Amino acid sequence: MTRALPLLAVFSLVACKTAETPAPAKPAPVEAPRPVEAPPAPVPPPEPKIELAAAPALPRVPAGLSEIAAPADNPTTAEKAELGWKLFYDKRASKDGSMACAQCHELARAFTTQNPVDTKVGGAMNKRNSPTVLNLGFHPSYYWDGRMPTLEAVANAAWKGQLGADPVATAKALNEVPVYTAMFERAFGEPATADNVPRAFAAFFRTLNNGNSAWDRAQAKEKSAMSAEAVEGFKLFNAKGCVTCHVPPLFTNFEFENVGLGDDPGRKDATKADADQGKFKVPSLRNVALTAPYFHDGQTKTLEEAIAFMAKGGNKNPNLSAKLKPQKLSSKEAKALKAFLESLTGESTYITEPTLP
Repeated sequence: MTRALPLLAVFSLVACKTAETPAPAKPAPVEAPRPVEAPPAPVPPPEPKIELAAAPALPRVPAGLSEIAAPADNPTTAEKAELGWKLFYDKRASKDGSMACAQCHELARAFTTQNPVDTKVGGAMNKRNSPTVLNLGFHPSYYWDGRMPTLEAVANAAWKGQLGADPVATAKALNEVPVYTAMFERAFGEPATADNVPRAFAAFFRTLNNGNSAWDRAQAKEKSAMSAEAVEGFKLFNAKGCVTCHVPPLFTNFEFENVGLGDDPGRKDATKADADQGKFKVPSLRNVALTAPYFHDGQTKTLEEAIAFMAKGGNKNPNLSAKLKPQKLSSKEAKALKAFLESLTGESTYITEPTLP
């Protein structure tokens, strides 16, 4: 017979089986600290709007000259002309900020220099003499060899060649000048671009003219405008055949002639034709008394020397112009011709340098 366990023992056994130790409570998850948000950056105040003064009115064409037509895609306006005038004097229009157009085209020298040839940005020498940029709007072609057909094209070529500009980069640099950005917006409806910078130059050139010389006033019946010696010189100019190539009122026919100077290919560079070897565009004689040295290479230092060279008929060569005939000139006649040429010094539409932004 099985003996019963005492009640206390049974209770202890049950308690041991049922009262197990509870599992420890899991700690509450600790949230990572939230990053402290930076205060919002202050909004910069808007840049003040550039208030431009009204552009100067387009200059009047001087006496003795006609109005200049502009192409339909670049009509001449006062705003474009003012912009081009400033850029003409601003070194920031060049590749490295070292040169402006005006350094090769000085106002006091009828927009030429005293040098036979001038340097480009970077120090390389130009191949030919820097011609005047007065009255360019009348020309049908540009450069000594006539390789550029429009003012816009020659402005672009000179900008990239003479000033070494990378058009896109240089236009961007100009737009960093707030006044220029505003001026381009006003003139072209957009900031400076590779396309509209040459158009601004071209618009300025079409307004950069020179006339109302003593010769012009004499043609308008002002009897005392020219000296008696200059009047005699003009008669000789016609009688000796100079007028064949140097046709009034601009005193050029814009054609290409060979006078036998140097071995430069001249017009042949543009046309590749052997018949054009040594031919150069006939230069205008307006303001010729101010533009020494002369000819495409600037080798002739004085007006007297230039007159003597042309009077002897140039230097003989296979392509020498048939229009150039040797002429006998007395010293008196040479002086009269010089006096006439001096009477072609006129008045320019721009007589001061601009204030740059």
